[in-house]
Amino acid sequence: MAVTVDDILEARDLSEPRISPDGHWVALVISDASGSYVHLISLVDGTMRSVSDEPVRGGRGLGGGCFDWLPDSTGLVVVTKANGLQHMSLEGQTQSLLLIEGRTVSSPAVSPDGASVAVVVDQAEIMVVDLASGSARRVDDGSYEFVLDPVWFQGVPVWQAWNTPNMPWDHSVIMSTNGVVSDNNCQHQQPRTNASGNQLAWLDDSSDWLNVATQTGVRANETFEHGTPTWGDGQRSWCFNSDGTRIAFVRNEDGFGRLCTLEMSTGTIREHAKAVHGQLSWVGNTLVALRTGGKTPTQVVAYDTAQIDDASWPRRTLMIGTKFDWTDHPALVEPQLLRLQSRDGIELHARLYSATQSNSRLLCMIHGGPTDQWQVTFMPRVTYWIDRGYDVLVPDHRGSTGHGRDFTQAMRGGWGDLDVDDVTDILESLGHPRAATAIIGGSAGGLTALGVAMRRPELVGCVRVVYPVCDIAALDATTHRFEAHYNRTLMGDVEETARKSQERSPIHHADKLVQVPLLIFHGTTDPVIDIAQSRQLTQAITTAGGNVELIEFEGEGHGFRTVANNRREYEVTEAFLNRYLS
Repeated sequence: MAVTVDDILEARDLSEPRISPDGHWVALVISDASGSYVHLISLVDGTMRSVSDEPVRGGRGLGGGCFDWLPDSTGLVVVTKANGLQHMSLEGQTQSLLLIEGRTVSSPAVSPDGASVAVVVDQAEIMVVDLASGSARRVDDGSYEFVLDPVWFQGVPVWQAWNTPNMPWDHSVIMSTNGVVSDNNCQHQQPRTNASGNQLAWLDDSSDWLNVATQTGVRANETFEHGTPTWGDGQRSWCFNSDGTRIAFVRNEDGFGRLCTLEMSTGTIREHAKAVHGQLSWVGNTLVALRTGGKTPTQVVAYDTAQIDDASWPRRTLMIGTKFDWTDHPALVEPQLLRLQSRDGIELHARLYSATQSNSRLLCMIHGGPTDQWQVTFMPRVTYWIDRGYDVLVPDHRGSTGHGRDFTQAMRGGWGDLDVDDVTDILESLGHPRAATAIIGGSAGGLTALGVAMRRPELVGCVRVVYPVCDIAALDATTHRFEAHYNRTLMGDVEETARKSQERSPIHHADKLVQVPLLIFHGTTDPVIDIAQSRQLTQAITTAGGNVELIEFEGEGHGFRTVANNRREYEVTEAFLNRYLS
């Protein structure tokens, strides 16, 4: 049975499964075309019901930052779609707690005594709201420009913080109202506590790898990453159990996932399940998580953790995000891991998804960030092309996460250069014919894709990009606050950025793109990359005599939301590939 665009688009986004403190319920956010809403799943009989008709802040897959449970399990504190903070009972009654006009609220964290909730405002302030009176006060001292993910430790809020020009994966710290908790001149993220709030841990890459580290000094030292870059609120790639004797965490093995535990008393690490997991929540002997893999559509699962040794934990599925029946579908495949050498001797990594009935065409799909990685999760964008006979290559160029701090930091100053070299080296090593090879990339991945076409047009038959970076130097002035200083680490100071942008930005080299057909999609209200970049590149390539088409989606931002636009993107892309690939 062929996979259709509608099969791809019908999936619901599941996010933030969190067990109630009494262990009776799992609350989660379900997002579809109608919006995002909180639902409850009974851990007793598996029944599900909605909590309220009030839409909440949209789910983000393995991220979140939408709600927290009250310690007595009678309700939740949620962030509404309008960025208001509400108390929501399990029966659906709501009470407004905080609404700051024109500002964004996220990451509510209820104190263990149930008296207060800490929240993030505009990723810039930590505020504490009294749940009885609704009164709010700022508790951070303003010494850091960005703050995220508060928790309560020994009665006070603790959070992640950093200052520009660093991004959070360059240098961030763990802060509290009493000052700096941890600063090892490295990345820190995801501070978490046990249920009583008397144990604290986080992730940091002081050992070169992003590992679980506790305030007491116990550390899950591994040559694997336990988290992904801080692109937003609410990641939960690790958690304590209720009494703080064990920690569950997700191991990233070259993009493949493993669910593991750390024994606090001995430092023993055990593996309990395969697949990529996220949003971990552990109460009693039940651990709930999102689980996904190359052959596994995203699902909410519950593990029985009573077995402490290395045995696999018994698992039951509480909900599946897709409506289409993917059982044993031939388009679901596990990728082959490739390890390759760059021209300067660096080990590069890629994953190759091979179609069961190949049409001998290759799609090279480049992740964004550029500090990101596409792990082996359920990816409809890959499945759709595999079903049509395409082999799909997913490279991890320098700067990607998942391979240690040194590999990620190797991108500093080299964006638009090292990533392009790495992708071309990987393509060359495969030796696939140009006429049957296309590159697809979005955002920062769009810059890399265009860079490959500029530098090595003999490797690719056509290129499709969405909201691509076309003019590096223009980003500082036009992008949103989070990335407004990103060029300082990716490129260098203002003078270096200007020089390197001239060398590496497609907008200045349209003449080098006339040999490769190009398709661009861009939303008119993109807050990250101004659509003016795609318009200017299209005009420059057209003037130079090249083959380029720009499709604009009115009202869309950095990522397309409407079903109609997503459908059109797939359909137009498929026609484009059929036109230019043999």
